[in-house]
Amino acid sequence: MLMDRAIFDLNASVEATSLYILLCALLDQQELPTLTRAKVQWNGSGENLVSAAEELMRRGVLQEIHPLRDDEPLRVNPRDKWDLS
Repeated sequence: MLMDRAIFDLNASVEATSLYILLCALLDQQELPTLTRAKVQWNGSGENLVSAAEELMRRGVLQEIHPLRDDEPLRVNPRDKWDLS
């Protein structure tokens, strides 16, 4: 999956933007983009990782998952579903 540069137009937090880039890289490597897998390369705390995922869900970048589980694959939405406002 190619990273959509529109992620920078969202003015999302550094953590949310970083998580999006990381998830795109995992998808490019044909790996499941889960929180468990992202934690391997995540430099922040687990709490920051979850917060970043929740922010991306609120902004429509990720499909909403409730409850958010570590082993649940995260699904990146196409840009037309993002809340760019």
